[in-house]
Amino acid sequence: MPRQENYPTLIAELDQAITQAASHHAERLQCQPGCSECCKPFSVLAVEAAHMQTALSRLDQVTLTRLQDSTNRGTEQCPFLTDNLCAIYHHRPLICRSQGLAIAYIDHEHEAIEVSACPLNFPVEEEYPFTEQDLLFMDSFNERLATINQEFCTKKGLPSAERIPFHAIANLVAQ
Repeated sequence: MPRQENYPTLIAELDQAITQAASHHAERLQCQPGCSECCKPFSVLAVEAAHMQTALSRLDQVTLTRLQDSTNRGTEQCPFLTDNLCAIYHHRPLICRSQGLAIAYIDHEHEAIEVSACPLNFPVEEEYPFTEQDLLFMDSFNERLATINQEFCTKKGLPSAERIPFHAIANLVAQ
């Protein structure tokens, strides 16, 4: 019988892969508390939005008020930041967890590896020669997330292809 996928297991396995990738690049990574260069108002699938809403519902009123103030500032910055720190850091979605690293995706059509890397950690002018060991391949994690999301949406009667913007999640909690 195949293993039942669940979101916490996926996150734990992704975090393990991230730890390995980060240790491989330890001397290059500038990421640290207070750096929010990669913190943009992304969107997520319903299963991740639900986990984020649960995390937000557990925050104290002071933090919630600060988040509401930051949400009212505009849409260029992630609404979950307070003083350049993520208020839901331990419950952040996949896209946020992988920021800062050299992320790889397989482009089957062009038979190539597409790489996205943080310019603070891997400056473009250095033309960093990535090898497969340097990269965090995200395809299998994203495929598993899609499966988990499909199961979640089927149970909840939600459209599985819909992406929920961070600001919509923040506004639900602020109400």
